Amino acid sequence: MSAEDGRRDFKPLLWGLFLIAAGGTFLLQRFTGAELPNIGELWPLVFFVIGTSHLLDGRPGSAVTFYLMGTFFFAVTLDWFGFTYRNSWPLMIIAVGAGMVVRALSGEDRRSRC
Repeated sequence: MSAEDGRRDFKPLLWGLFLIAAGGTFLLQRFTGAELPNIGELWPLVFFVIGTSHLLDGRPGSAVTFYLMGTFFFAVTLDWFGFTYRNSWPLMIIAVGAGMVVRALSGEDRRSRC
């Protein structure tokens, strides 16, 4: 528990579960020969873990930014709708702008300055 506000810090728990899942997936693929998606294509999951961590910290604007960035990188990596870095980079600007709007509406910036 955090001494300042009495809230539990979920970041280590979240990252620990993520690492256990990633390691278990690597082991499953390595020792059973299971046909799993290319793990290298799943790297944008890190953005979703970071977003969830920010959401648990009460920072919804930052969480929205990371969720949208993760979705963008998945779209490019997995070639959704023909997205490439060259033709869809404006989506990243929209993702950051959406996060800024949510931060402003939720008062996240004011709380972090205090």
